Amino acid sequence: MNLPTAADEDWRYVDCRGLAEAAATTATVLPGEPCSADAFPAPTDATHAWALAGSARRWRASSDATIHDAGGCWALLVEVPPGTALRLRINRTAAEGRSASWIHAVLGRGANLIVEDVSTAPLGVHLAAMSATLAQDAALRYRGTQHGGRLQRHHLAAQLTGLGASFDLAVAADPRGETQAHVLTRVVHAVGPTTSRQLIKSVLRDRARVSFDGVVTMLKGADGSSAEQRDQNLVLSPLARADTRPQLDIRADEVQASHGATIGALDAEELLYLRARGLPPDAAREILTTAFLDEVLGPTSSSSSVGGVP
Repeated sequence: MNLPTAADEDWRYVDCRGLAEAAATTATVLPGEPCSADAFPAPTDATHAWALAGSARRWRASSDATIHDAGGCWALLVEVPPGTALRLRINRTAAEGRSASWIHAVLGRGANLIVEDVSTAPLGVHLAAMSATLAQDAALRYRGTQHGGRLQRHHLAAQLTGLGASFDLAVAADPRGETQAHVLTRVVHAVGPTTSRQLIKSVLRDRARVSFDGVVTMLKGADGSSAEQRDQNLVLSPLARADTRPQLDIRADEVQASHGATIGALDAEELLYLRARGLPPDAAREILTTAFLDEVLGPTSSSSSVGGVP
């Protein structure tokens, strides 16, 4: 397939030169059984296509699990039965090459899925996609981090198709050096009432680049729904760059929707307050940046292990 470029709408903020890097040759062990690519929705992004070119599996989830993403290309169809509550953790540690993954989750009525997506890879190009369809009263809570990786891009999409469905997404990015961290979201409220919340927080150091490109669509018939988008960027270097584009596409009446974006520096008064109490400059800055990201990060929980060491 042709490589994406910045001329492609969904890749407009990405320096795509690293995508030509050879695909990682490592393999990630996944739960479930092998399945055909036809079991997944039609790909809408290069990440989907690359992921399906590798291993594809279907997993009817019944308990908490951890996936140790060692790299390569893989796709996982996760079916969460009605009334089931579970947690899925993805630890991304691939160090070299280009990796692509796609998790598509199908949540039954009243199902509850928590996803913790943690990336600490120091090198390489990491493309991650997650999509989901949510039935009546289903809930998906996604927490992601972007640390390390020469280029990271998360493509996150949710279809709220059942009354009372809810989607809560939060991502924290802390790129350093000349690394990139990008988040693209597409959320559709097909019926109402349904709810969605998105919070993206980034700390930019050195020559790092980040972007947020998000669209919330409220279709006709989604009356009573509510949606919130927030993208907040803390810039610590004059050489860093943040691009942000939160968007709303409202086609229904009687909905509540808000979006906003900020790009700023550390608060000078807060720094002065900490310095006055004897903290060195670096320590004061670290305290403030940690507090900034804590709204996303918070405490994490351990999970059982699938395909790796607990």
